[in-house]
Amino acid sequence: MVSHRRLLLGAALLTLAVAHPLHAQRVQDWQYRWYWGIKGGMIGYTMPTTGQSFNPALGAEWMITQRRVALYLGYAQSFTAEADTFAVNGLSGSQFVEFDGYRQIQIDLVAFIGDKALQPYVGGGFVLATLTNARQPNASTTTATAITDASSGAFVQILLGAQYRFARKGAVFGQFQYSPQGQNFLLDGTSSVISGGIRWAFLSAKDSDETARR
Repeated sequence: MVSHRRLLLGAALLTLAVAHPLHAQRVQDWQYRWYWGIKGGMIGYTMPTTGQSFNPALGAEWMITQRRVALYLGYAQSFTAEADTFAVNGLSGSQFVEFDGYRQIQIDLVAFIGDKALQPYVGGGFVLATLTNARQPNASTTTATAITDASSGAFVQILLGAQYRFARKGAVFGQFQYSPQGQNFLLDGTSSVISGGIRWAFLSAKDSDETARR
């Protein structure tokens, strides 16, 4: 009877000794964290008469990771001024329009593949695209309103990328975003963004999780 008790006690102690490492392995360094990041790259879109245009862009991001997925919020802005003639919804003929840059605000659901340091990910969601300060010199109120309405729109988007994780809380990444654009938007066609940057987890997204003590 005593030997059985000792055996049970030994098994319980062994279980406790193994349980903590197994629990720690279940939660990876990148899971259940709030990441903030900065990025730079190129935004591509199609102008009506001059064709494809690629311009430098800067941006920032915020990402909340869970077990295998993350909520991703991103911002990107190009500061290259452009001008062209556009078909504007609600106006007849072609309209001369100039703008100061191209901005994207996105929200995506991202899925991560694997737990290795080099980690691919895929995602999809929506992007709000805006031509900043779109205008026509000396335009009437009707024309100015129509241009403003056509200078922004919300579209579906796909996201492909990979990150290399380091120092338990950091990652460098590169990614590609692609979005079709509706016909009521001034830029009728598609847009793409190629970017790279760095993200860092400043907070845990789950206080009770093992990551909160790292």
